[in-house]
Amino acid sequence: MLRVGDWIRFYPFVPLAGAVLAGAEAPVLLVIWIVYCALIGFAFVINNYYDVEIDRKHKGKLEANKNPLASGRVSRSGAQAMMLILAGIAMLSIFVSPAGSVLVFANLLLVAAYSGGPRLKERPFLDIVTHGLMFGGLPFLAGFALAGGRISPEILAVSAIPFLLGCEALIIHQVMDYETDISSTRTTATIIGRERGLVLLGASAALSLVILLALTAQELVPVWAAAPVGVYLLAYPAYSCRGMFRDLSHSASAQ
Repeated sequence: MLRVGDWIRFYPFVPLAGAVLAGAEAPVLLVIWIVYCALIGFAFVINNYYDVEIDRKHKGKLEANKNPLASGRVSRSGAQAMMLILAGIAMLSIFVSPAGSVLVFANLLLVAAYSGGPRLKERPFLDIVTHGLMFGGLPFLAGFALAGGRISPEILAVSAIPFLLGCEALIIHQVMDYETDISSTRTTATIIGRERGLVLLGASAALSLVILLALTAQELVPVWAAAPVGVYLLAYPAYSCRGMFRDLSHSASAQ
C-alpha cells in the first residue's frame, strides 16, 4: 500500500534539500526524513484508497499489486488505520518547529484533497498545479521551515524549481498512462492529448531552466550547483519519457 519503490528515490529528498539550505544538522535531517516518508506514504495510501475502483480495471496495476486494496489483499478498515498512523507520525513535526508543522499540515490537507474530496486529481490543469505543490513546493518550504529557516521571497523563488519538478512528475505519469486513463478517468493529458502533454512537459522543463538561470544571476544559487541542477532539469523529463519518444518516432516513420 505504501508503494515505497515509486517514491523513495526522489520525493523525500525535496524537503531535505530545503532543510540543507536552512543549515540543518544531521539529527534534524533524520527527523524531517521520517516525517516526510510518513507523509508521502500517506499520499500513496490515500490515493490507493480512493482509486480502488479505477485500479480494479487496470490490468497492469493488478498484476503488479500496485493497489492491494483493489486486489482484496488489504481491507478498507486496515487502509484507514494505516492513514491515521502515517498522518500522526507526520504531525509529530510540531515538536520540531510549530511553523514548519503548519506547512506539513497544509501538505497533508492538499494530499487528501488531491485524491479524496474534492478530488483535485480529476480537475484538468489544477491536478498538475496541486501535484507540483504537494510533492515539490510545499515539501521544500516545510523542510526549510522545520530546520529553522525563515521563508523569504528569495526562498519562495527557489521553491519554484521543486514545484515545477513536481508538476513534471505528474505530466510524465499522465502521458505514460494515457491509453488506460482515457477510458477510466479525467486528467490534463486526456483532455489535451498525449502529444500536447509532451509539449506541456517540455515547456515546464524550459521554464525551470529559465528560473534556475535567473536565480544563478542573482547569486541565490551558486554557479557550481547550477550546472548539475540544470543537467538534471533537462535529463529528468527526457529520460522518463524516452520510451514514448521512441514509440512516437516509430509511429511517424510508419506513417
